[in-house]
Amino acid sequence: MKPLRITRFLLLIPMATFCVWMLNSCQVVELVISGTTYYETEITTKDNQLIAGQIGGQRSSNLPSGTKTISIKTEEGRKKIKSEEIKYMTLARKNHPEKRQTLVYAEFKMPYTKKGEQKFRTFKNWQILNSAGDHLLITAYGHTYSLAKDGALIITYSRDEGIQYCIQRQSDDCPILIGRSISSRSYMRKQWQAYLADDPVLCEKIVKKEIDAFDFTAITEQYNPVGK
Repeated sequence: MKPLRITRFLLLIPMATFCVWMLNSCQVVELVISGTTYYETEITTKDNQLIAGQIGGQRSSNLPSGTKTISIKTEEGRKKIKSEEIKYMTLARKNHPEKRQTLVYAEFKMPYTKKGEQKFRTFKNWQILNSAGDHLLITAYGHTYSLAKDGALIITYSRDEGIQYCIQRQSDDCPILIGRSISSRSYMRKQWQAYLADDPVLCEKIVKKEIDAFDFTAITEQYNPVGK
């Protein structure tokens, strides 16, 4: 199974590199977009079909991260596609195709402790690709996604949860929840020490605050695990 996981990891890197600016420039707000807004959409399925059309309108222009079926209006009529069957999906405002946003429907693990032992619960949802390096991906998700009039990505989220961040190393079968936008920097520094312990040089830079705990671009670019 490991070669398959690495293949998937490597396939996601170019998409994440394409989208790395996206989250940094997005508007993180709590609002509802008008139900008359449509987004230009391209869906690439796992069997490599390309389906183009529009989503939104009266079916809501806010895409819930937990959506299990995508309803897309195409030239041939409306189609419903299970999220499980989609490799990735792009959204754009009609007048801003240059700000195309990419989302993937993927599993992620949420860690918890039971009797002193770390365990994981597995969930699936739509995530955005935030940052990527040769050995590390960072994804993010909120409650819903939408696009502002200028094409920027809008993430709605709970004040109690914030935007949630997941990491995936080459050895991981899926992303792992590591922190939230509301997490303290001291907490995030501890998380990086735990999950990136195989790169002591990077960990030391984070501990000494030479790299900010939320500077995901620098962390993904510099992460170089020993022996890799």
